[in-house]
Amino acid sequence: MTAHTLAGAGLFLTGGAFFQVIAFGLDAWREARRERQIDDTLGPPAPDPSDNTK
Repeated sequence: MTAHTLAGAGLFLTGGAFFQVIAFGLDAWREARRERQIDDTLGPPAPDPSDNTK
């Protein structure tokens, strides 16, 4: 009984971790897609003036 309980808990946690990785991947994909849509509409962002080295 204990082995089955531990195996079930392991499968449950593994499945949860798998779906969490999928969720983070989808979120990153949506964010990148949104940024691409903004860049397509408005153009690329202006350069940062503090990046100018003299």
